[in-house]
Amino acid sequence: MGEARIGKNALIILVSLCIGWTLLYADRTALYPLLSVIGEEFNLSSTMIGSITSSYFLIYVTMQIPSGILADKLGKKRLLVLTFIIAGIALLCFGLFANTYILLLFFTALHGFGAGSFYPCAYGIMLKTVDSKHWGIGAAIVNLGMSFGLIIGLAVSGPLYLHFKSYAGIFIALALITILSALGFYIILPNVTNDSGKNSSKKAFPLIKILKNSNILLINLAQFCALYGYWTAVTWGATFFQEERGISMELAGLFVAIVGISAIIPSLVMGRISDKLGRKKIALMLFPLGAITIFLMAYARSNLAIILSLIAYGIFGKSSWDPIAIAWTGSHATAMDKDALGTAMGVFNFSGMMSAVVAPVVTGFIRDITGSLVAAYYVAALISILGGVLIMFVREKPIEFLPDTAIKSDA
Repeated sequence: MGEARIGKNALIILVSLCIGWTLLYADRTALYPLLSVIGEEFNLSSTMIGSITSSYFLIYVTMQIPSGILADKLGKKRLLVLTFIIAGIALLCFGLFANTYILLLFFTALHGFGAGSFYPCAYGIMLKTVDSKHWGIGAAIVNLGMSFGLIIGLAVSGPLYLHFKSYAGIFIALALITILSALGFYIILPNVTNDSGKNSSKKAFPLIKILKNSNILLINLAQFCALYGYWTAVTWGATFFQEERGISMELAGLFVAIVGISAIIPSLVMGRISDKLGRKKIALMLFPLGAITIFLMAYARSNLAIILSLIAYGIFGKSSWDPIAIAWTGSHATAMDKDALGTAMGVFNFSGMMSAVVAPVVTGFIRDITGSLVAAYYVAALISILGGVLIMFVREKPIEFLPDTAIKSDA
């Protein structure tokens, strides 16, 4: 589908970046079916359980803007490889040494530190190696790794734990694969250059200009809304289905993995359609449909109804919106300055992933207060609707201005 249009070399790069996302998502999502096990082992409240994943995303999010700037200055490939190794080492330590609640938080946060540079580096490389006419499909190919990693992490960790009665080996194996993959990235990924022809800029694109661009700001806020529902469903889904819908641990993770499975084709299709028909039309359709599917996840009682709601969310939810949002942000960023992509991608992912810091803890808190996760899903559905409202005010296409005047055009 992509090779004839994108080119063989670019496709190899996209597949490599897809593999990177697969590993990072498998690393993090393998934890989610085991949250109830860890909670019992360390005698944790739901809020404390949620704080484990939130510690990861707090550091992950904190890294987004600095790593975006560093990617523009030091080189995207160099930063990606180095931080990928750090992520693998942190996961290895989690499997070997995380025998207290504090160490659980620390090594999870360290993994977030290592993983935090992948987004701006990967999409910065993608946007530099793929023609802008194909950014939507290019981002969709890279994003497939999120679905693959989600499927692997959620589907494998629960059954392996039940078989071996230990979760340490799961994370040690993932850590070794993650560390080794960094070598492959060093060999395959290109040293992309800025338009000046240099591998790094003496001065990064000013962060304040990104923050003042109203179109990018609205897309970023909508990304937060889209990902809030996603992380509510993904981090707490297995626990919800086990404890409130009577689904076994072997199947609970597989149920949540349906989101990743059903998202594979739609994310490619939505990215391609948005390249042809425009970002805004597709986005305005996705947000309300995504909200309905989140509501149905909690409202459904039978296994069949739950499965259908998860399939629907995979089709209309975050995974289909992501490539649209990335390409849209890239268009508005390059209209400001050709070297603004790394910083813009860092800010974009910072905004979206703030939801991964907030959603697990808020969801756990709601569960502590109400005794159920149903209300938390309903809150996530409302937030998704808010994202659709924000999209209504985004300009479809940026107006090409000189860097000094681009911000004024969006005011």
